[in-house]
Amino acid sequence: MMMTAVSSRIVGLKENTQPWSLKHPPQKSARAVRVHVLFTLLMCALATAYRLPCEQEATGREPVGWQRWRRQLLQENRDKVMVCAQGCYGIFPMAAFALLLGVKLKDVPPGIGTPHEVLATYGLTSHA
Repeated sequence: MMMTAVSSRIVGLKENTQPWSLKHPPQKSARAVRVHVLFTLLMCALATAYRLPCEQEATGREPVGWQRWRRQLLQENRDKVMVCAQGCYGIFPMAAFALLLGVKLKDVPPGIGTPHEVLATYGLTSHA
């Protein structure tokens, strides 16, 4: 009886032991759902805010704003092309894709090689 009196004062023992989930909010009111979603999003933001400095420290990159990050991302991916064929896809450097198409390049970047070497790099075989 003592345990029942104590647990009823702590907002109900049954309510305190139920797990929270986005699929099953703990209460049926709209306010409870909003609070639950807000806290869930805040925890995701907090986890991301914690991980970013750790990741930057591990990779040695300096922190950048979103505009500089976008410019860096575009610079890193500016010479890549996505190829979709027969239900498969791949992302290739532009020079490698041009070689596979039979285009003669004036300046071949280092490390590209011949069309057969490009196919071997990606584990592909030629039809000829």
